[in-house]
Amino acid sequence: MKFSVRNLSLRQISVLGVALGILLPALIFGSLIARSRYDREIELRVQAPMTQYTEMLSKAMAVPIWNVDRQVGKQFVEGVMRNPEVARVVVTDEAGAVFVSQQKLQYAPNQLRRMMRPVSLEKRIIGRVEVAVTTEYVAKDLLEDLLKLVAAITAQVILSFGMVWYVFDRRVVRPVQRLQTETNRLASGQLSEPLVWQRSDEIGDLASGLNVMRLNLGRLISEREQQNKILKQELTERMRAEAALRETEEKFIAIFQASPVAMTVMKCHPVYRMIDVNDAWVRQFGWSHDAILGQISMQEYLWCQPEDMQHVMKVLERDGEIHAFEAWCRSGLGHHNLLCEISGKLVHIADEAFVILVQEDITEKRKNEQEVHRMNQTLERRVSERTRELQEKNAELNVVLNNLKRAQQELVRTEKMAALGSLVAGVAHELNTPIGTSVTVASTLHQQTEDLASQFEQGLRKSSLQDFLSNARLGTDLLLRNLNKASELVSSFKQVAVDRTSANRRRFALHEMMDELILTLGPMIRKSRHGVQSDIAEGLVLDSYPGALGQVMTNLINNAFIHAFDEEHEGVVHIVARAAAENKISIVVSDNGKGILPAHISRIFDPFFTTRLGQGGSGLGLNIVYNLVHEVLEGSISVDSKPGQGTRFELLLPAVVRAAAEAHQTSVLAQDAVPETQTGYQP
Repeated sequence: MKFSVRNLSLRQISVLGVALGILLPALIFGSLIARSRYDREIELRVQAPMTQYTEMLSKAMAVPIWNVDRQVGKQFVEGVMRNPEVARVVVTDEAGAVFVSQQKLQYAPNQLRRMMRPVSLEKRIIGRVEVAVTTEYVAKDLLEDLLKLVAAITAQVILSFGMVWYVFDRRVVRPVQRLQTETNRLASGQLSEPLVWQRSDEIGDLASGLNVMRLNLGRLISEREQQNKILKQELTERMRAEAALRETEEKFIAIFQASPVAMTVMKCHPVYRMIDVNDAWVRQFGWSHDAILGQISMQEYLWCQPEDMQHVMKVLERDGEIHAFEAWCRSGLGHHNLLCEISGKLVHIADEAFVILVQEDITEKRKNEQEVHRMNQTLERRVSERTRELQEKNAELNVVLNNLKRAQQELVRTEKMAALGSLVAGVAHELNTPIGTSVTVASTLHQQTEDLASQFEQGLRKSSLQDFLSNARLGTDLLLRNLNKASELVSSFKQVAVDRTSANRRRFALHEMMDELILTLGPMIRKSRHGVQSDIAEGLVLDSYPGALGQVMTNLINNAFIHAFDEEHEGVVHIVARAAAENKISIVVSDNGKGILPAHISRIFDPFFTTRLGQGGSGLGLNIVYNLVHEVLEGSISVDSKPGQGTRFELLLPAVVRAAAEAHQTSVLAQDAVPETQTGYQP
């Protein structure tokens, strides 16, 4: 049963009121006092000491942090930790690393107060101090006070209940119960016997009032019986009249609602007001019956131009009818306007005048007529504009074709000049990747140029031209990148031969470098059935040799394409990079190829070891990778593979290489002259 105060007796509600009157103030003021004391204790026993400890440590730790003397710092921290309320002290240096840290037992987060201060030396922040103080002891003291308060309130409530129960039961509850018995007797119709009451208080006055009410009720009941006879006769006559009126009204409503066009009935006086609309009107205008019939303002809002409504009513008043008048009306569906052809008639029923309006939606009809008229007028102009645009596009295409032919000739000349470099021993292997990529891009551009020329003769589409321009822009970008790389490699080998100069070391973002590498290898990847997927976290920055790392990744990708995947297999190479421990970067290159035999795992990094000897494999690819990783990049490389389950290479590289690595760069790059990679895969 649902609890309700109305269901309680007078005795229960009185006891409940007294209980709440005693309990609620005691609980509210007690909790406020306890909260005030808790805040005061927190300020005195937690916040103030914590501020003192933090200020003291922020000044005392300046010299130990600056001198990197953790022993002295630890002594300061231990001195603070001897205080029972101190839970944790953490001192960090300027880089955010933990300098000194001590902690007691684990506390819940809501039991700790924390404060942090910077450690400054000569106005320079060299670290931070964080002190956490527990509020457990203050909470225990507060709990004891609350228990005492609850005990006092409980005793007070019990004593008050006893006194209220005795007084209220004797002076109020029992007299009210007797009065209720007498009232029930009167309610049952026993009005002949008077109600006798001897008390002169408020309950006695109530009893006297009930006795007067008994006499009045007897008189009213007699009068009501006479009135009921008269009302029954009038009700019978009224029901006959309403039945006849209802039959007439039902016939009118049936005809009115069955009409396929929108109809409105308006009352003329004192103002024109809509009193009914049919279902066709609701479907056409989208306003509900309640919305349009309930407010005069909404009925006026229905007309876009108020003067149109005034004109219609004036014509009806003058002529008694109106035909084919066009006016704009608002629709509730989508909040758009409808052009309506309005016809109507003024009729008189009894002493009242009514207007019946028919509002036919002709919006689409007029719109279609105007659209046909407009299209006929603009058709010739559009044909002329399209002809002129086509001529301009053809002229632009001729310019593009001439530029492409010049670019093609330039690419052919560049390819011939690059071929001359193959005469230099060892350079051909290193230049194979960028020049091969350039040749692939040039041939692709040549083929797309021929296709565009063929489409131009047959009628060129804008989408085809846009695709060609997009591909040409990407191709020329790849050509410039790879040709610039080839130029840098030639300069690098020339410097190696002359003065043994090493490659440059710089700071770079790993994900940007890898995206550029995959983009450079795009033509080679698209020629194969395989793919390369990169998942490198942003924010990984290396201070290393991007050229050497790019050569390593290129060799590993080529190694997978050549040896891991069969011709009918669609393989995928995954590159994943994450931050590792000790300020290092982990790069994992894995494939879903056929794997490496266990007998070949230990030999894959050996020079001249290959399973495709005489089939294009030189046996130097992974050996170059091993040398670059260990001697230039100062890292390590490991391999994990099982036959039929793919291969996984993991590179563990330092984020910052030592300056001594520059001495090894030129010797390793001298060996790195073969872009085609060596493998340990099973042929």
